[in-house]
Amino acid sequence: MATVFVRLAKDKDLKEIMAILDGAKAYLKTQGLTQWQFGYPNHETVQADIEGLAGFVLIADSKIVGYAAMIQGEDPSYTAIEGGGWITNGRPIGEYVAIHRFALSAESRGQRLSAKFMSALLTIAYQSGIRDIRIDTHPNNLPMQAVVASNGFEKRGIIHITEGTEINGVRWAYQLILSDD
Repeated sequence: MATVFVRLAKDKDLKEIMAILDGAKAYLKTQGLTQWQFGYPNHETVQADIEGLAGFVLIADSKIVGYAAMIQGEDPSYTAIEGGGWITNGRPIGEYVAIHRFALSAESRGQRLSAKFMSALLTIAYQSGIRDIRIDTHPNNLPMQAVVASNGFEKRGIIHITEGTEINGVRWAYQLILSDD
């Protein structure tokens, strides 16, 4: 069994992270999805994640095989939600973490590492005192929908995003409230 863990991304990881994201973009394109096909995510986005201590890498057998960003605070894309709504339970509006840019390397697909990666991210959020976790994906990104559903996220509605040159892209929005029990 491979040793698998998550750590903060570092500047020296940028090339490997971009290779993972570029591979994910290519994979999404072969699936006929518009997600990540308009100049996002890019080097500047990931650099900002790293500088903001929001970028995380998944390590398996001493190799970076995954990347995700966890952005704390109000996400402008999540402000307006259609066909549903966020569960707030009296918490301040911006008191959540949004997971973005969740991707695995092509060679790690099918090894059930997505579930481990997501579980580790949820643990990091919990340890940071965050109980409200949000994520979004393209309506036709079935693999990502399976990842979020298998980790207990519930679909809360539809949001519209701007990624690179894609304006007003439709995404399904999901939320998970972690229990203190």
